[in-house]
Amino acid sequence: MVQNINPSRLKYRVILGKAGFIETPQGTNRPDFKEIKSLWCGIYTMSMIQQITLLGSPNTFDLVLIIRHQSDGLKGVKYVRFKDQLYQLVGSSPDFDDSPRSFDLITLKKIDKIGIS
Repeated sequence: MVQNINPSRLKYRVILGKAGFIETPQGTNRPDFKEIKSLWCGIYTMSMIQQITLLGSPNTFDLVLIIRHQSDGLKGVKYVRFKDQLYQLVGSSPDFDDSPRSFDLITLKKIDKIGIS
């Protein structure tokens, strides 16, 4: 998918996670972000053709990140924390070539709080 990326572009940390529960002082559980793993990432900038193609799409997103190819996929990942902001994972484009130069794209939508579904 994304083969010609310079690895030096991966200069940010992103935390992949899922919804978990924490106990409040009142003894009830509330949903919260639970980390699965942390990776290096870069911000992916779409070309003008890609932006025009998405104009007719009903899907909305706020950010696309590049991460190293995850051979085990993104199993269990529903939420992402990037630059102290919480995002929902709305899509991923894995690279099917499992080489050291393979990268995946993850598409994120900004959210305010975690909801359990």
